[in-house]
Amino acid sequence: MTATSTRQRFDGIDALRGLVIVIMIIDHAREYAGGVGVTDPMQLDAVSPLLFWMRWLTHFCAPVFTLLAGVSAGLQHTTTVEPRAWSWHLITRGAVLVLLEFTVIHLAWTFSLVWPMRYAQVIWGIGVSMMVLGFLQRVPVAVRVALGAVIVLGHNALDSWHPVSPAWLHWSWAILHDRQIMPLWGELTVRTSYPVLPMIGLVLLGDGLGRWLRSATSAVRRAWLLRGGVLLMALFLVLRVSNLYGDPTPANYAGNAMSDVMQLLNVTKYPMSLSFLCMTIGPALVLLSLWNDATPSWSAPLRRMGQVPMFMYIGHLYLLHGAMLLWALLQGNPFSAFDFRAKITGLPAGFGFPLWQTFPIVAVTVLLLYPAAVRYAQLRASKRYRFTAYL
Repeated sequence: MTATSTRQRFDGIDALRGLVIVIMIIDHAREYAGGVGVTDPMQLDAVSPLLFWMRWLTHFCAPVFTLLAGVSAGLQHTTTVEPRAWSWHLITRGAVLVLLEFTVIHLAWTFSLVWPMRYAQVIWGIGVSMMVLGFLQRVPVAVRVALGAVIVLGHNALDSWHPVSPAWLHWSWAILHDRQIMPLWGELTVRTSYPVLPMIGLVLLGDGLGRWLRSATSAVRRAWLLRGGVLLMALFLVLRVSNLYGDPTPANYAGNAMSDVMQLLNVTKYPMSLSFLCMTIGPALVLLSLWNDATPSWSAPLRRMGQVPMFMYIGHLYLLHGAMLLWALLQGNPFSAFDFRAKITGLPAGFGFPLWQTFPIVAVTVLLLYPAAVRYAQLRASKRYRFTAYL
């Protein structure tokens, strides 16, 4: 993992972030294929093996993005910055992400000004977590890391608690830990797709990890990232085999090898359970250890995309959705078949494509976005516009 600037931009982190961006595009392109909807944990009797493994692969996106958001904050922090200014930067940066979730990103998903539901998804969760990190800047780093560990390790002890009154507690717990659809006014509702409590813990841990990466030697980084990743994967196996703790949905093993493997890996994403986090963050740390000293030459495009993750996130949503609408028009569907109030995508009933076609769609999406991502990375590096510090 090589540092490429005075703020220690690690190539391995950019490459890992770029890799999960590509995986994320697979997940979002797959959602336009139609057919069976996917829940988490997945209904194994209702999904094909291809759909299961595609969905399982994309589980890595949200937790790795969240951890690396904290890592980036830890890497960017410098003792020359006045603590209050740094705290305010994190708070405003998080607020910008929350605002983007409910405006620019919401519009990318719906292409509609009348769709009645707002989705508090991963960008919202990262934004809230960054704001919490900002508010806690006067708390010693060790205490913040300990708090993050307690949250990540302990939040599943709260799985059985579902308060419905008073209203303020119901709302608060829906935001923190209990995925709910909450009424606002009229037909307008909000769904807390990503309850934020485990994400807050992950960002606090990531911030501590980023600060440690700045000071540790290459050999120490490589050794401890590998140990941490292996330890998390081992803990995942212990938790899922024992079914004692770590996920609200236990695995039901039946003695069939493939079925049992799928049961083992079929963990809860909303909110991110301890088992889910161990399963995804463990391999990510192992990959970071392998890319500690240098990333392979083939990963250069991943590093480029990983330097501008928000650009890629927003860009691919608009490109995918626009391409699907154009595809539906070219199939001969009349304008009257597009209903942006009845269906979140607005696409005609019956629109879709075979699941395997997701992969060429992803390849085209990445190829179309990549030149613009390179240009935006250059613009961001020039610091010509202040807003790029938040995106």
